[in-house]
Amino acid sequence: MRKATSLALASLISGCATLGNPERDVSEALVDNNYARAAAIIEDTSPKHEQYPLLQEQYKGVLQASETYRQHLIQEAEALGRQQRWADAFALLESHRDKVVEPSAIDELIASLAILEGRQLNQLMADRRSAQAEAMLDNPELANTLGQFHDARAKAELQRLQEERALLVQDLTRLGEYFADQQQWAPARDLLRHAYQLAPDQPPSPSLAKAQEILNNADKRARAKRNRALQTEAEQLMARYQRNGQLQSLLAARQFLDRHRDNPALADHRKRLEQWSRRRFAEEMNTGEALYARGQYREAYRIWKQVAPLYPNDEELNKKLERTQRVLDNLRSLQQS
Repeated sequence: MRKATSLALASLISGCATLGNPERDVSEALVDNNYARAAAIIEDTSPKHEQYPLLQEQYKGVLQASETYRQHLIQEAEALGRQQRWADAFALLESHRDKVVEPSAIDELIASLAILEGRQLNQLMADRRSAQAEAMLDNPELANTLGQFHDARAKAELQRLQEERALLVQDLTRLGEYFADQQQWAPARDLLRHAYQLAPDQPPSPSLAKAQEILNNADKRARAKRNRALQTEAEQLMARYQRNGQLQSLLAARQFLDRHRDNPALADHRKRLEQWSRRRFAEEMNTGEALYARGQYREAYRIWKQVAPLYPNDEELNKKLERTQRVLDNLRSLQQS
């Protein structure tokens, strides 16, 4: 009797292996783009099931379709992130994460998007908090003014102001430290400096001194680099004049140095060029005098006119030009008559 019962139970278990319609369940899962469920159904189907060979043939295609779908989700989420539609991007990934066979790539993208979103949000918050800090710093007497009122509303407003200041200092400090960790020293300095200005009784963040030092050094390096470039250009212009001796080359060098007259790095260049300019000016003035004395008024005028840009306000030169112009006008009148 026991032997018959055991045989019947074994037959029943064997028959159960052929029950159900996993192929239909896989199809329904695929219609819903649920590739993880489709793969799980195939993996859980017994080799004794009659649909097992067919499902095994489908398995590779399910995995490939899952990979394609995952890539599509990632591309669409990245596009939403570029559009700064963060809520839509996260909703898309989170709602479809469990439908793909290997969701690790989606998890990595979610983590990456969270970092990008955090950066943008921190920048937005930094701009807002900086504006709030500047507004508060622009009205430093507001707390004292409110303290002079007897009205209870003023006391309540003063309390709110003090709470706002404390929260603002906390946010400025937190954001400043974040940007310092990101080595974005300019916003870190500005935020932490505002925090210290609003709460001068509290010690400043050590990151403030570090940001100021780094930015000062960067400014020095940038100025040194720019000065070297200016010095190189000045030396090239001056060397060109030394090579060709043309007045236009001297004027070009002088104009360049005049544009940077407040830069002490070019002081030696300006001093040297001034000596050249004075010497050339005197030479051209003498040449014009000699031409004028020989009655070559037009040539004298041309020489003096060409050298005038070196010292356009020179009184002696301007008188010579005016006198020569009158002579030329008189000569022209005589020729016409």
